[in-house]
Amino acid sequence: MPSFATHGMLPTATAEEQSREDFVRQMSLLLEVRLRPGLRQLYRREVAPVLKDTLGRSPNHKDIAAAMRRVPANQAWYALRTYNQERMHDVAAGMVGRQRAALMARAKTQRTIGSLTLDPDVEVPRYLTAHDIHLCPGGYHTETVSDDLSAGAAYDRVISVHSMGTQGPYNDDAGQSVAAWLKAKHADLHPQRILDLGCTVGHFTLPFKAAFETAEVIGIDVAAPCLRYAHARANALGVAVDFRQANAEAVPFEDESFDLIVSRQFLHETSLPALKRVFAECHRLLKPGGIMLHQDAPQFDELDAYTASLRDWDIHFNNEPFMAACYELPLEDFYAAAGFASANIFRAFTRSLFFAANKVDKHATRSAGGRYFFTGAKK
Repeated sequence: MPSFATHGMLPTATAEEQSREDFVRQMSLLLEVRLRPGLRQLYRREVAPVLKDTLGRSPNHKDIAAAMRRVPANQAWYALRTYNQERMHDVAAGMVGRQRAALMARAKTQRTIGSLTLDPDVEVPRYLTAHDIHLCPGGYHTETVSDDLSAGAAYDRVISVHSMGTQGPYNDDAGQSVAAWLKAKHADLHPQRILDLGCTVGHFTLPFKAAFETAEVIGIDVAAPCLRYAHARANALGVAVDFRQANAEAVPFEDESFDLIVSRQFLHETSLPALKRVFAECHRLLKPGGIMLHQDAPQFDELDAYTASLRDWDIHFNNEPFMAACYELPLEDFYAAAGFASANIFRAFTRSLFFAANKVDKHATRSAGGRYFFTGAKK
């Protein structure tokens, strides 16, 4: 059975498609929960002593990754992980392709709450078009017919498989967990306007509307197919959110017009020059006392060297070329350069609400072990 909840826009699966999707999900769990911990033991037993003697010092995450790429068992893991990632996209693409016309028609005939604003003049940055990110053919921005929403629809199925069911039935656990932290740690925050950068299909966006019911919530992205689906999905779930096609490097809103700006898994998909512009935009857009918060995987200095080395597959084999640099950045320095006072900059972890309630295996959550890491600042 699928580990996610259905809604009016979620692509449905035939018995054969469901079987293939279940296989990919189970393979993901096998690789992460049962096989990868054994590779850590292999490293400690056979690789680490030799590596330390060769280097004459404790190895860092790059040393470990390079050494493990030469280990046959790890090479097999990389090959299986890559194959499984490609099959995950294949299954979703076939599922969506079979019912694309019906999904597009359904999106157009729903009752309309919230809004969708597309801008054909918004150019998808080259740092997103140069590679098929996550091995997704065409990335998440490609559209082949008018009013296409295929990329967004496929992502809604794919993300549950990729996260191995650890993000909750609507894949919104990160949003719920981070919003709960904000309400607990910043009880004086009562945002009337919230902006989600790089919202994709709204998994992270919608929980902020639930947490701050009176707020106007806006999600922006450069990918029109994802935004079309995000709007239709939000309607199917009865949540009023405004989606707009825009680049986070130059957001088309006035100065000091938001109380809260958030993002999820956005920083590591963005080039370094673009990140500097994004942080400057956050400072410009926030009202005095407003907060920006960026949730992503932990910075490498939050992890032991071996755990940090596990990102090697993502960086080199999952088309995530900016990940290595992003996780090594002194983000606090970048926030200060954008105008945020050092005393108001923070980084923290918060527990996953879904993980805690469902006793999810910590290995299925990869590097954070049932927690979400984020950085940010208060203006």
